[in-house]
Amino acid sequence: MFKKLAYMAAVTASASIITGCASVDVAKEFNTQRVTVERTTPVAHVNGSTWGLYCLNIPLITGSTKEVGQIAFGEDSVNIQSVVDIVTKKSKMLGATKTTDLTSSNGSTWIPIPPFVFFLKATEVSGNAVK
Repeated sequence: MFKKLAYMAAVTASASIITGCASVDVAKEFNTQRVTVERTTPVAHVNGSTWGLYCLNIPLITGSTKEVGQIAFGEDSVNIQSVVDIVTKKSKMLGATKTTDLTSSNGSTWIPIPPFVFFLKATEVSGNAVK
């Protein structure tokens, strides 16, 4: 019984590790506050992120930035340029003429499972869509 439970836990943990994701979230309510110092009209605050599983520096399963919400195999999309592309594309789709105050973060976490060559990488970018 314990072997089956341990096996199921290992399979569940492995399955959760080997998925990738990309997403774009939008906030449109600012409580009558300005989001930029320029004389512009705020449209939305846009946040994009993607993450995936890498073997050393080789992408295995990542979030697709070409089709947000889908996974991709072998696509190196966990980088700032790819996420800036989805944030500015969403900003343009919302009717904005500029995306200001872009901020980004990226990093990787080593997965301590033998053979010790797997990493979980993540990148996030956000900015203000304005007219």
